Order: sequence, then structure tokens, then C-alpha cells
Amino acid sequence: MKVLGVIPARFASTRFPGKLLKEIKGKTVIRRTFESASRSSLIDRLVVATDDRRILKEVESFGCEAFLTPGELNSGTERIAYLLKEYGFKDFDFVVNIQGDEPFISGELIDDCIRALSEDPSAAISTAGRIGIKHTELKNPNVVKVLVDKCGYAIYFTRQDIPFIRDKDFCFDVHPALVHLGLYVYRREFLENYDNMEDSILEKMEKLEQLRALENCYRIKVVKTDKDSLGIDTVEDLLLAEKMLESYEF
Repeated sequence: MKVLGVIPARFASTRFPGKLLKEIKGKTVIRRTFESASRSSLIDRLVVATDDRRILKEVESFGCEAFLTPGELNSGTERIAYLLKEYGFKDFDFVVNIQGDEPFISGELIDDCIRALSEDPSAAISTAGRIGIKHTELKNPNVVKVLVDKCGYAIYFTRQDIPFIRDKDFCFDVHPALVHLGLYVYRREFLENYDNMEDSILEKMEKLEQLRALENCYRIKVVKTDKDSLGIDTVEDLLLAEKMLESYEF
């Protein structure tokens, strides 16, 4: 099993442009994401795919390989599919997508997702969901939620509060929604076929790239975890990351 790790790094984020070059206690977001992903024991090669020469320069400054990709690509998955098509990497069996704004991503969790996919030939993708969702997270559209079936496969991803609880006195021990974390592992063959997939209306409506896979009948294995992470989507997230860094255990 040979594994390629890719950090898609887009400069012009809609909510927080240039966020990957913002610093958290002296290191850029993209550098901290790279250092966290480097703690994976199963990734054989870790690279960055970016649309911007400023990010390219920063990434190369700390010794990571970086590749330029077109700016018009709409998602990290599209950027990685382009990378494989244009730059090769044919000798890898699995490809990990570590979103560039995840400075606290766990190397151990990356390895868990790689193992989950390698051990399940019926799945094309694996990802991770955090148990113990908070009420504020359910109401926050920046927090993506995922529902999982009894076999561990994703039913749906959404920015909405899900599921709708019709009877307000309904009791449950653990809320069924998980907080989706910014991590995917793909079979290389899935990415090679990505350009041939039909456009997904659900993906366009929710602005969630993983819905294209679900709508095209691919199975996504979800690894449940209690490990937390923090995607940097706003200036407030950046300030919170500085506080988290003081006590965070990788």
C-alpha cells in the first residue's frame, strides 16, 4: 500500500481570503497544517496543490513540495484530480486530501482513515466525524454535519441542523449527527474517474464536494472519533486557534 498526501491550498477563500498565509503564533496556517499532517505514519509523500504563487513560495520555504493548479477549480477534490492527471503519481494506491485550513488535524486520525478504506473494498472514500456535537455546532452552517448508517457509511452531509426532531420531547443518549472533519482518503481509481462523474445538484446547493460522490452512488466510510479539530474559516477561528495552540496535544 502506497499513500500520497495532498493539501489543496486555494488563496481566494470566499469567507476569509488569504487565510492560509495568516500566522498562528509565528507560523502560517498552511505550515501548521503541513506539520500536523506530517505526523501520519502511513503517508509516503506529502505535497501541496495550490492556485497561487504566494502560497507556492511559502510552502517551498519550509521544505514541502508544491504544485501549481488552475484557479478555476471548484474544490479540493477537483484540484487533486487535476494534480494526478497532469503530474502523474501513478504508483500510489490511496490519496489523502488534507484541507489546508486544518492546522490541528491528527496524524493518528489520518492513519485511521487510511486503514478504514484499505480494509473496505466496497468503499471509494473514507473520512472522519467527531462524536459529541454541540448545540451551537448544529446551528452553525460553517460546521458540516454527517449522518452515518449502522454499517458506518455516510447517509448525508449538510450544513443544516440534522435530523429534524418532530417530537420535541424525543429523548436520545447521543445525538446521531457527527461533526465532519476536513479529511478524505480516496482510492486512486475514484479520482481518475472524477471528471467523468455527473454534476451533483446537491453539491452545488450545499457547496460540499463530498455530495458528488454520494449522488453518483459511491460509498463513503466514516471513522468516528473523539478527536477535535478546527478549520480556519473566519478571523474568529484564527484567534481561537491561537488559544487552542497553548494547550493542544498532537
